[in-house]
Amino acid sequence: MPIYEYECETCGRFEKMQKMSDAALTECPSCGSQVHRVISKNVGIVFKGSGFYATDSPNRIKSEARAVNQERQKDNQALLDGDVKGYVQQSESTDKKVAGA
Repeated sequence: MPIYEYECETCGRFEKMQKMSDAALTECPSCGSQVHRVISKNVGIVFKGSGFYATDSPNRIKSEARAVNQERQKDNQALLDGDVKGYVQQSESTDKKVAGA
């Protein structure tokens, strides 16, 4: 929920956490005087997920995907060669690399 800033005629400024769908306050909760909403200057925005930073370029993501695919190809080749023990070892190694990526 966003935090809105209000200014009371007698008390001064205060903040109130409200839903976006709630109506703006018209009177001060402490003294009952008239209030109006103030547009704040400080806005805290947090961008989460991939794609927001210079290090999240599509080329880096593609190169990581290629590396994972190359490791999986090694897994498949070991299986096609009939080397079950080698497949298991390679698969475990690949899983560790994928988890670390």
